[in-house]
Amino acid sequence: MKVSIITAFYKGNAYMADYKKMIRANQKNLESADELEAVIINDSPEESVVLPEDGGDCNIWIYDQKQNGGIHAARVRGLSLCTGDYVIFLDQDDRLREDAVATFIATMKKYQTEADKVHATLGQEFSRTKIAQIMRYPVLVSNALMEQKDGEVLWYRTDYHKKLVGDYKTYLRIGNQIVSPGQCLIPKAMIPAVWTQHIGKKNGSDDYFLWLLLLCQRTPFSFVDQPLYVHGYTAQNLSADAKKMDDSTYEFIHVLEEEKVMDPKDIRLLRRTISYKDKFRGGSAGTKAFSTLRNLDIFLPNLIFKWRSKTPYGFNRE
Repeated sequence: MKVSIITAFYKGNAYMADYKKMIRANQKNLESADELEAVIINDSPEESVVLPEDGGDCNIWIYDQKQNGGIHAARVRGLSLCTGDYVIFLDQDDRLREDAVATFIATMKKYQTEADKVHATLGQEFSRTKIAQIMRYPVLVSNALMEQKDGEVLWYRTDYHKKLVGDYKTYLRIGNQIVSPGQCLIPKAMIPAVWTQHIGKKNGSDDYFLWLLLLCQRTPFSFVDQPLYVHGYTAQNLSADAKKMDDSTYEFIHVLEEEKVMDPKDIRLLRRTISYKDKFRGGSAGTKAFSTLRNLDIFLPNLIFKWRSKTPYGFNRE
């Protein structure tokens, strides 16, 4: 099995020494029949990617964008250039545990065993890509460690929360349940064409867009109960981040409407959820109360989610 780690690079040479060590460590933990490559898409063409010269390239491939196009464009280009059957979209400042790829592969091989039986039954005229689509290979989602100023915290803390990683309605009423695509092993064959053909101009929610598209086509999500991924600490302003995320989300909602890949009722619910949360974050007490009364079907599930998931507020930002 071959896995491709795709990383959008933007003036990130400060992270490259650790990045290369991480790739090499994961390669050393693979079985001899398995492979790992890293595809770095340089989205800051005015600055070259500089990897440490320490005696090996670790199967890392670097491609320069002609101009800055944003993280979604970089990820899609990496997807077109990679040669793995499974991909991990890893940010330049995040990390994978040294056995993360090996653990993902071992888990996915359990599904491949069943697929091999189907392949033998249907015959060689069916490609493995087609078999993956027929079998609906899952997206594997690992637990995540969130770096804080004073240490690390586990993201999925309760069984209740772990079960929601692939729950479609939760993504509509609560929001994105996955911290980063870096904690996911995604079957390349399952990635919808709509995601690769409609590149977001605003950074922030291309992964949320991808999860919704996958869930709409009934791709299963399977939880790997190990913290294989570490989300790097960035002391950013949450409200500023949230506004950028909302703008990006509205952009892909427009695509969902145009492409008719989601039930119009679900699109309206998603739009209402984003709008309500925006008003709740920045509104006065009166605005919050009025908006909540009009959106009790969103407020109550969020209240229950917060209580039962024990999720730290705002990922790992202050």
